[in-house]
Amino acid sequence: MLGAIDLNLLRIFNAIMTERNVTRAAAALHMTQPAVSNAINRLRLTLKDPLFVKVPGGVLPTQRAELLWPPIRDALARIADTLERNDFEPARSEAVFRLSMSDYVADQVIRPLFVQQQTVAPNIRIHLHPYSLDNAGQMLEKGEVDMAAGVYSNLGSSLRTLPLETLTYVCAMRKGHPLLSQSRLTLDNFLRARHLMVSLLGVSSLVDHELAAHGYRRNVVLTVNQFSLAPRLLAETDLICVLPHNAVRNSPYNHLLEAVEAPFPFAPRTVNLIWHERSDDIPAHRWLREEILTVCQAQGMQFEQTKKPQPPGLDSHS
Repeated sequence: MLGAIDLNLLRIFNAIMTERNVTRAAAALHMTQPAVSNAINRLRLTLKDPLFVKVPGGVLPTQRAELLWPPIRDALARIADTLERNDFEPARSEAVFRLSMSDYVADQVIRPLFVQQQTVAPNIRIHLHPYSLDNAGQMLEKGEVDMAAGVYSNLGSSLRTLPLETLTYVCAMRKGHPLLSQSRLTLDNFLRARHLMVSLLGVSSLVDHELAAHGYRRNVVLTVNQFSLAPRLLAETDLICVLPHNAVRNSPYNHLLEAVEAPFPFAPRTVNLIWHERSDDIPAHRWLREEILTVCQAQGMQFEQTKKPQPPGLDSHS
Protein backbone atom coordinates (compact mmCIF):
# COMPACT_ATOMS: atom_id res chain seq x y z
CA MET A 1 0.00 0.00 0.00
CA LEU A 2 2.73 2.48 0.96
CA GLY A 3 4.45 2.11 -2.38
CA ALA A 4 1.22 3.09 -4.13
CA ILE A 5 0.89 6.39 -2.26
CA ASP A 6 2.59 9.64 -3.16
CA LEU A 7 3.70 10.79 0.30
CA ASN A 8 2.98 14.39 -0.66
CA LEU A 9 -0.70 13.41 -0.67
CA LEU A 10 -0.46 12.75 3.05
CA ARG A 11 0.76 16.30 3.61
CA ILE A 12 -2.27 17.60 1.70
CA PHE A 13 -4.55 15.24 3.64
CA ASN A 14 -3.09 16.59 6.91
CA ALA A 15 -3.72 20.20 5.83
CA ILE A 16 -7.37 19.52 5.00
CA MET A 17 -7.87 17.68 8.30
CA THR A 18 -6.35 20.65 10.12
CA GLU A 19 -8.34 23.34 8.30
CA ARG A 20 -11.55 21.37 7.60
CA ASN A 21 -11.77 23.52 4.48
CA VAL A 22 -10.16 22.88 1.07
CA THR A 23 -9.69 26.56 0.23
CA ARG A 24 -7.91 27.31 3.51
CA ALA A 25 -5.82 24.16 3.16
CA ALA A 26 -4.76 25.24 -0.34
CA ALA A 27 -3.73 28.66 1.00
CA ALA A 28 -1.72 27.09 3.82
CA LEU A 29 0.04 24.79 1.32
CA HIS A 30 0.59 27.59 -1.24
CA MET A 31 -1.32 25.53 -3.80
CA THR A 32 -4.37 26.20 -5.93
CA GLN A 33 -7.69 24.79 -4.81
CA PRO A 34 -8.06 22.60 -7.95
CA ALA A 35 -4.61 21.11 -7.31
CA VAL A 36 -5.56 20.23 -3.73
CA SER A 37 -8.89 18.76 -4.88
CA ASN A 38 -7.15 16.65 -7.54
CA ALA A 39 -4.62 15.40 -4.99
CA ILE A 40 -7.25 14.35 -2.49
CA ASN A 41 -9.21 12.59 -5.24
CA ARG A 42 -6.09 10.53 -5.97
CA LEU A 43 -5.81 9.61 -2.31
CA ARG A 44 -9.51 8.66 -2.23
CA LEU A 45 -8.98 6.21 -5.09
CA THR A 46 -5.91 4.70 -3.44
CA LEU A 47 -7.54 4.30 -0.02
CA LYS A 48 -10.98 3.43 -1.44
CA ASP A 49 -12.70 5.89 0.90
CA PRO A 50 -14.30 9.32 0.25
CA LEU A 51 -12.25 10.75 3.18
CA PHE A 52 -14.23 14.02 3.21
CA VAL A 53 -17.81 15.07 2.55
CA LYS A 54 -18.90 18.61 1.82
CA VAL A 55 -20.74 20.51 4.55
CA PRO A 56 -21.62 24.21 4.88
CA GLY A 57 -18.39 26.12 5.45
CA GLY A 58 -16.02 23.29 4.61
CA VAL A 59 -15.65 19.52 4.75
CA LEU A 60 -16.33 16.81 7.32
CA PRO A 61 -13.89 13.87 7.64
CA THR A 62 -15.19 10.33 7.31
CA GLN A 63 -14.63 7.84 10.10
CA ARG A 64 -11.71 6.33 8.16
CA ALA A 65 -10.11 9.77 7.79
CA GLU A 66 -10.44 10.40 11.53
CA LEU A 67 -8.71 7.09 12.26
CA LEU A 68 -5.92 7.74 9.76
CA TRP A 69 -5.15 11.29 10.83
CA PRO A 70 -3.37 10.88 14.22
CA PRO A 71 -0.58 8.55 12.99
CA ILE A 72 -0.18 10.50 9.73
CA ARG A 73 -0.07 13.82 11.57
CA ASP A 74 2.46 12.54 14.10
CA ALA A 75 4.65 10.97 11.41
CA LEU A 76 4.72 14.23 9.43
CA ALA A 77 5.59 16.15 12.60
CA ARG A 78 8.50 13.79 13.32
CA ILE A 79 9.77 14.14 9.76
CA ALA A 80 9.57 17.94 9.98
CA ASP A 81 11.32 17.84 13.35
CA THR A 82 14.14 15.71 11.92
CA LEU A 83 14.64 18.05 8.97
CA GLU A 84 14.36 21.28 11.01
CA ARG A 85 16.06 20.23 14.23
CA ASN A 86 19.15 22.33 13.55
CA ASP A 87 17.71 24.62 10.91
CA PHE A 88 14.74 26.55 12.34
CA GLU A 89 14.85 30.17 11.22
CA PRO A 90 11.89 32.31 12.37
CA ALA A 91 12.52 34.88 9.63
CA ARG A 92 12.06 32.21 6.92
CA SER A 93 9.59 29.90 8.65
CA GLU A 94 6.05 29.41 7.34
CA ALA A 95 4.96 27.42 10.38
CA VAL A 96 1.26 27.25 11.24
CA PHE A 97 0.34 27.24 14.93
CA ARG A 98 -3.07 26.21 16.22
CA LEU A 99 -3.79 27.60 19.67
CA SER A 100 -6.76 27.37 22.03
CA MET A 101 -7.33 30.06 24.67
CA SER A 102 -9.92 32.48 26.00
CA ASP A 103 -10.24 35.98 24.60
CA TYR A 104 -8.66 37.29 27.83
CA VAL A 105 -5.47 35.28 27.33
CA ALA A 106 -5.45 36.01 23.60
CA ASP A 107 -5.63 39.74 24.28
CA GLN A 108 -2.85 39.56 26.85
CA VAL A 109 -0.60 37.26 24.81
CA ILE A 110 -1.43 36.81 21.12
CA ARG A 111 -2.10 40.44 20.29
CA PRO A 112 1.34 41.73 21.47
CA LEU A 113 3.07 38.56 20.27
CA PHE A 114 1.77 38.83 16.71
CA VAL A 115 2.51 42.57 16.51
CA GLN A 116 6.07 41.88 17.62
CA GLN A 117 6.58 38.90 15.31
CA GLN A 118 5.51 40.74 12.16
CA THR A 119 9.14 41.69 11.62
CA VAL A 120 10.87 38.73 13.34
CA ALA A 121 8.77 35.96 11.76
CA PRO A 122 6.57 37.59 9.11
CA ASN A 123 5.39 34.35 7.47
CA ILE A 124 4.14 32.39 10.47
CA ARG A 125 0.40 31.83 10.84
CA ILE A 126 -1.54 31.62 14.09
CA HIS A 127 -5.05 30.16 14.20
CA LEU A 128 -7.12 30.45 17.37
CA HIS A 129 -9.57 27.61 17.99
CA PRO A 130 -12.70 27.48 20.19
CA TYR A 131 -11.72 27.05 23.81
CA SER A 132 -13.04 25.80 27.10
CA LEU A 133 -11.44 24.41 30.24
CA ASP A 134 -13.17 21.11 29.57
CA ASN A 135 -12.00 20.38 26.03
CA ALA A 136 -8.46 21.79 25.79
CA GLY A 137 -6.72 18.69 27.12
CA GLN A 138 -8.69 16.45 24.77
CA MET A 139 -7.89 18.68 21.78
CA LEU A 140 -4.19 18.47 22.59
CA GLU A 141 -4.33 14.69 22.99
CA LYS A 142 -6.05 14.38 19.59
CA GLY A 143 -3.64 16.82 17.95
CA GLU A 144 -6.39 19.25 17.00
CA VAL A 145 -4.39 22.15 18.50
CA ASP A 146 -0.69 22.62 19.23
CA MET A 147 -0.96 24.57 22.49
CA ALA A 148 -3.58 25.91 24.86
CA ALA A 149 -3.52 28.44 27.67
CA GLY A 150 -5.82 28.79 30.65
CA VAL A 151 -6.46 27.88 34.27
CA TYR A 152 -6.18 24.09 34.30
CA SER A 153 -6.15 21.31 36.87
CA ASN A 154 -6.02 17.50 36.66
CA LEU A 155 -3.98 17.48 33.45
CA GLY A 156 -3.00 14.15 31.92
CA SER A 157 0.53 12.85 32.31
CA SER A 158 1.24 13.36 28.60
CA LEU A 159 0.70 17.14 28.83
CA ARG A 160 3.40 19.67 29.69
CA THR A 161 2.81 23.01 31.41
CA LEU A 162 4.51 26.39 31.63
CA PRO A 163 3.09 28.97 34.12
CA LEU A 164 2.48 32.34 32.47
CA GLU A 165 0.56 34.51 34.91
CA THR A 166 -0.93 34.57 38.38
CA LEU A 167 -4.46 35.94 38.17
CA THR A 168 -5.63 38.14 41.01
CA TYR A 169 -9.31 39.07 41.10
CA VAL A 170 -11.09 42.35 41.75
CA CYS A 171 -14.70 43.47 41.86
CA ALA A 172 -15.23 45.92 38.99
CA MET A 173 -18.04 48.43 38.47
CA ARG A 174 -18.61 51.81 36.86
CA LYS A 175 -17.39 54.99 38.48
CA GLY A 176 -20.24 56.52 40.47
CA HIS A 177 -21.82 53.13 41.17
CA PRO A 178 -24.07 53.30 44.29
CA LEU A 179 -21.98 50.61 46.00
CA LEU A 180 -18.97 52.93 45.91
CA SER A 181 -20.71 55.38 48.24
CA GLN A 182 -20.19 52.93 51.10
CA SER A 183 -17.05 52.97 53.19
CA ARG A 184 -16.45 49.36 52.14
CA LEU A 185 -18.19 46.73 50.07
CA THR A 186 -19.82 44.22 52.42
CA LEU A 187 -20.38 40.59 51.55
CA ASP A 188 -24.15 41.00 51.93
CA ASN A 189 -24.26 43.88 49.46
CA PHE A 190 -21.88 42.08 47.13
CA LEU A 191 -24.09 38.97 46.99
CA ARG A 192 -27.31 40.98 46.50
CA ALA A 193 -25.92 43.25 43.76
CA ARG A 194 -26.70 42.56 40.12
CA HIS A 195 -23.77 40.56 38.76
CA LEU A 196 -22.31 40.08 35.31
CA MET A 197 -20.74 36.62 34.95
CA VAL A 198 -18.14 35.68 32.35
CA SER A 199 -18.41 31.99 31.48
CA LEU A 200 -17.01 30.55 28.27
CA LEU A 201 -19.54 27.71 28.28
CA GLY A 202 -22.45 29.58 29.88
CA VAL A 203 -22.31 27.48 33.06
CA SER A 204 -21.27 28.39 36.59
CA SER A 205 -17.82 29.94 36.64
CA LEU A 206 -14.87 29.16 38.89
CA VAL A 207 -15.87 32.20 40.94
CA ASP A 208 -19.33 30.75 41.55
CA HIS A 209 -17.95 27.34 42.46
CA GLU A 210 -15.71 28.97 45.03
CA LEU A 211 -18.61 30.91 46.53
CA ALA A 212 -20.86 27.82 46.55
CA ALA A 213 -18.22 25.82 48.42
CA HIS A 214 -18.79 28.20 51.37
CA GLY A 215 -22.56 28.41 51.08
CA TYR A 216 -22.78 31.65 49.11
CA ARG A 217 -24.57 32.48 45.88
CA ARG A 218 -24.38 35.75 43.99
CA ASN A 219 -27.18 37.37 42.00
CA VAL A 220 -26.15 36.76 38.38
CA VAL A 221 -28.45 38.57 35.95
CA LEU A 222 -26.31 38.52 32.79
CA THR A 223 -23.86 35.91 31.48
CA VAL A 224 -21.47 36.50 28.58
CA ASN A 225 -18.81 34.24 27.08
CA GLN A 226 -16.13 36.85 26.38
CA PHE A 227 -14.02 38.77 28.87
CA SER A 228 -13.68 41.62 26.37
CA LEU A 229 -17.42 42.39 26.64
CA ALA A 230 -17.37 42.81 30.40
CA PRO A 231 -15.68 46.23 30.82
CA ARG A 232 -18.02 48.01 28.41
CA LEU A 233 -21.10 46.40 29.95
CA LEU A 234 -19.94 47.47 33.39
CA ALA A 235 -19.27 51.02 32.20
CA GLU A 236 -22.82 51.34 30.80
CA THR A 237 -24.83 49.63 33.58
CA ASP A 238 -25.02 49.15 37.35
CA LEU A 239 -23.77 45.58 37.06
CA ILE A 240 -20.71 44.46 38.98
CA CYS A 241 -18.31 41.68 37.99
CA VAL A 242 -15.44 39.70 39.47
CA LEU A 243 -12.62 39.82 36.91
CA PRO A 244 -8.86 39.31 36.68
CA HIS A 245 -7.25 42.63 37.56
CA ASN A 246 -5.50 42.85 34.17
CA ALA A 247 -8.84 42.48 32.35
CA VAL A 248 -9.87 45.78 33.94
CA ARG A 249 -6.52 47.56 33.96
CA ASN A 250 -5.78 46.87 30.27
CA SER A 251 -9.30 47.60 29.02
CA PRO A 252 -9.99 50.68 26.85
CA TYR A 253 -12.82 51.37 29.34
CA ASN A 254 -10.48 51.41 32.32
CA HIS A 255 -10.97 55.16 32.85
CA LEU A 256 -14.71 54.58 33.35
CA LEU A 257 -14.33 51.78 35.89
CA GLU A 258 -13.39 51.25 39.52
CA ALA A 259 -11.74 48.04 40.67
CA VAL A 260 -12.15 47.36 44.38
CA GLU A 261 -11.23 44.49 46.63
CA ALA A 262 -13.96 41.87 46.73
CA PRO A 263 -15.38 41.07 50.20
CA PHE A 264 -14.75 37.37 49.51
CA PRO A 265 -11.06 36.41 49.13
CA PHE A 266 -11.09 34.69 45.75
CA ALA A 267 -8.03 32.48 45.42
CA PRO A 268 -5.43 33.57 42.88
CA ARG A 269 -5.15 31.19 39.95
CA THR A 270 -2.38 30.37 37.53
CA VAL A 271 -2.68 30.66 33.76
CA ASN A 272 -0.63 27.84 32.23
CA LEU A 273 0.52 27.26 28.69
CA ILE A 274 0.02 23.55 27.97
CA TRP A 275 1.09 21.27 25.13
CA HIS A 276 1.45 17.57 24.40
CA GLU A 277 4.77 15.88 25.15
CA ARG A 278 5.18 14.93 21.48
CA SER A 279 5.76 18.66 20.77
CA ASP A 280 8.51 19.07 23.37
CA ASP A 281 11.39 19.04 20.90
CA ILE A 282 9.78 20.46 17.77
CA PRO A 283 11.94 23.57 17.15
CA ALA A 284 9.12 25.80 15.91
CA HIS A 285 6.94 24.93 18.90
CA ARG A 286 9.81 25.40 21.34
CA TRP A 287 10.50 28.82 19.80
CA LEU A 288 6.86 29.88 20.10
CA ARG A 289 6.67 28.79 23.75
CA GLU A 290 9.74 30.87 24.53
CA GLU A 291 8.31 33.87 22.68
CA ILE A 292 5.00 33.62 24.56
CA LEU A 293 6.84 33.51 27.89
CA THR A 294 8.93 36.54 26.87
CA VAL A 295 5.79 38.51 25.99
CA CYS A 296 4.22 37.65 29.36
CA GLN A 297 7.32 38.72 31.25
CA ALA A 298 7.54 41.98 29.31
CA GLN A 299 3.96 42.79 30.30
CA GLY A 300 4.55 42.07 33.96
CA MET A 301 2.53 38.85 33.83
CA GLN A 302 5.13 36.80 35.72
CA PHE A 303 4.00 33.77 37.62
CA GLU A 304 4.26 34.10 41.37
CA GLN A 305 3.73 31.47 44.03
CA THR A 306 0.81 32.69 46.12
CA LYS A 307 -0.72 31.49 49.34
CA LYS A 308 -4.41 30.72 49.08
CA PRO A 309 -6.39 33.19 51.23
CA GLN A 310 -8.87 31.98 53.79
CA PRO A 311 -12.59 32.59 53.11
CA PRO A 312 -14.72 34.45 55.62
CA GLY A 313 -16.91 32.44 58.00
CA LEU A 314 -20.55 31.85 57.15
CA ASP A 315 -21.56 34.53 59.66
CA SER A 316 -19.30 37.21 58.16
CA HIS A 317 -21.89 38.80 55.85
CA SER A 318 -21.19 42.39 56.78
